[in-house]
Amino acid sequence: MNKELEEILEQYRNLVVVGGNWGDEGKGKVIDLVMSRYDQTVRFSGGANAGHTVYTPSGKKLVSHLIPCGLAQGKECIMGRGELVDLSLFLKELDDSKKVLGTELPNIWLDEMSPLWTPWHSLLEAWLEKAKGADKVGTTGKGIGPLEGLYKLRMSPLVGHVLLPKEKIIVMLEPLRLALLPIFNEMVSSGAVAHIPTVEEVADAMVDLSPNVKQYITDTSFLLSKAVEDKKRILFEGAQALGLDSYWGTYPFVSSGNSAAFGAAAGTGLPMGVFDATLMVVKTLPTRVGGGPFPSEMWERMEAMSFAKEHGQLFADKNLAAAFLSEKLEKINSGQASGADMSQYFQVLGDERGATTGRGRSVGYLDIPWLQYAIRINGPKWLALTRFDMLSKVRSLPVVVGYKLDGNLLGKGQLPPPWKLGDVEVVTEEWECWEEDIFGTSSEESLPHGARKFLLKLEKSLGVPILLVGTGPAREAMVIRGS
Repeated sequence: MNKELEEILEQYRNLVVVGGNWGDEGKGKVIDLVMSRYDQTVRFSGGANAGHTVYTPSGKKLVSHLIPCGLAQGKECIMGRGELVDLSLFLKELDDSKKVLGTELPNIWLDEMSPLWTPWHSLLEAWLEKAKGADKVGTTGKGIGPLEGLYKLRMSPLVGHVLLPKEKIIVMLEPLRLALLPIFNEMVSSGAVAHIPTVEEVADAMVDLSPNVKQYITDTSFLLSKAVEDKKRILFEGAQALGLDSYWGTYPFVSSGNSAAFGAAAGTGLPMGVFDATLMVVKTLPTRVGGGPFPSEMWERMEAMSFAKEHGQLFADKNLAAAFLSEKLEKINSGQASGADMSQYFQVLGDERGATTGRGRSVGYLDIPWLQYAIRINGPKWLALTRFDMLSKVRSLPVVVGYKLDGNLLGKGQLPPPWKLGDVEVVTEEWECWEEDIFGTSSEESLPHGARKFLLKLEKSLGVPILLVGTGPAREAMVIRGS
């Protein structure tokens, strides 16, 4: 780690890292960068619908969905009670990680009371999405919403239940089966599915998992409280981002659980006073997948999401991509680009495709009002701005600087309810970018004048220091701007 960054983080023993947009901000890279300064890494929310890509110190790629990012650096990993767990995927992730790391894995802990996935959850989610019709959320299909919902209804199996005898598991599952039976019967009669797993089949699957997972199951809250007493340094990593938080995001187009910084307390059982600072990761150009309002969106959502799959060659062939990008950039700098042109340019340039689903991500302009709202909720001490290099060679770009609703300019940090967010009129300004390519730049002094001016203007608009500026995917491609 850069010595300056190490000195900045020294006094912050327990650091929370969260996303400020709608996910895909590059939290994994930021966590990976600061992880060497911490002893443990904790996931406090989300489930298998969250994908983080990190690299080992030797440069090997590791994709995690459930296990915290600190695994790549051999740090003790704790999956807090707020995480939603699919044990089959957890075991697969362990096997995949062992192949990549080639060594014994560090201690990894699962909370005994985390909600436990069953095949019923994904079936229920598919049915709920069908019931919503055109208003469907556009989930990843991992059953995350039903997992959280049935937990709140006090009907969810828990991770620790796999250690019970089969007969007790069946007794525990039977009320859930009965509650879901009318839906399952309708799914079968409508031809949506051919077979619903029986309670015995679900119980057998849980029993089969027991020998392989029992060594990882514990009371993680007690474990963490001891770690705090022992003055260990702990990094708490969020999943998704504020826009997908079930309380403070664009409901109902959200994930389930707490993606905001306060979720670190709810998902770990640690008191609020434990957490020393929050680092909020935001994307220079935010992206979104699935449904839901996105005020700064460049192009129609479904078109943007299907673009990557329909034009996969642009993401696979570097020469083809280079010609495509050159043509689009010329249109952008001549003022002739449409929203579709802008979105396609940044999608290909940034390889904007989902790590979990492969869907193309819809791109938006830099949105200051949204970030002001995210700052108000998360209260970050610093920001980490990722993908800043994507503005290289762009002459200028619209930036959203205000929201108007019914002709009235909303206040700083004010957001209308989600059902009105799609009706806001965005107020934009044209911000100058820079001609030089900053890809891979790692020092502020090396940034061109235009890039530094852009950062200062953004920092002034947000009122929070931008500590880290990402300029590429490599660990070293990060500008550290000091405290």
